[in-house]
Amino acid sequence: MTEVSVDDVIAEAADASYHTILEMWRAVLAPAKQEQLAPITPQWANRIVSSYQEIRFQDMESFRTDYFSKVLDLADILDEEIATDGECLNLTSAEEDSESNAFHYLNVLIQWQKQFLLWELEWDTESPTAAVEIAAMSEVHKMFFGEQGLLGLLDQIKFEFTDEHKALLVTVLEETRQEVEDAR
Repeated sequence: MTEVSVDDVIAEAADASYHTILEMWRAVLAPAKQEQLAPITPQWANRIVSSYQEIRFQDMESFRTDYFSKVLDLADILDEEIATDGECLNLTSAEEDSESNAFHYLNVLIQWQKQFLLWELEWDTESPTAAVEIAAMSEVHKMFFGEQGLLGLLDQIKFEFTDEHKALLVTVLEETRQEVEDAR
């Protein structure tokens, strides 16, 4: 049996390569394609049915389909942003990630919020699947924007969402809402 010293562990950690938040998000979202095909677990079904009054166990297939469809849509937005910059994943520190990828993080956040707005504007309260759709939106929103969601990883690089960023987000969402209303 080989002994491992604290110094060995520290040296190994120092040699570990840095992974950008973009990479971490991609890694978290990657299993979604396979997970959408996995059997629905009783625990997940029970949590969803217990959390949403109008959802029944019989709705779980539809819920899963809608949920993973939304997750994969948001993963596509992330992949499209990453594809715009071949170097955005090749950074070596949190500081470099925050500085060099701030534009990408802002774009992804805005596009994710825009996608949620589009889903909300498309949602029809009179649809037979309205309860399933709103539950899926809610669960996906928690996954991305909730207290323990993907955006929380940005704290690791001290990403700042400034007042200018907030104003830009509001403008984009207002324009999107107007475009949808004009198209109706």
